[in-house]
Amino acid sequence: MDPHHRRIDLQSPADLSYLHTNIKQSAQQKLDLAIPPSANPTTEPDSFRPQVQQLVHEYIMQTLTLALPSLAVNGLEAETSMLVTDDETTEMAEDESNYEPGSIRGLRS
Repeated sequence: MDPHHRRIDLQSPADLSYLHTNIKQSAQQKLDLAIPPSANPTTEPDSFRPQVQQLVHEYIMQTLTLALPSLAVNGLEAETSMLVTDDETTEMAEDESNYEPGSIRGLRS
């Protein structure tokens, strides 16, 4: 990494998880608009939509993994283990509803 550029500083691994969760939720919303679920539930499951979802999730993971060398979490290098899995993302999405938009959680005075 070029020593002339500063890393993006995050205060905790939860900040990275929060960003990852929001990126995945935004991608899911865009997928829902572009490829809506089938209106007829009696037909066979759509094979196209899950394939596109998988490709998008792989792209997100690859992008975040490639961005990790440019991130510092609490002054330390970010690691791949800090990225959340699909199961953890679902749990975190439910937990994030407890915070108000624009809240200053995690900021220190």
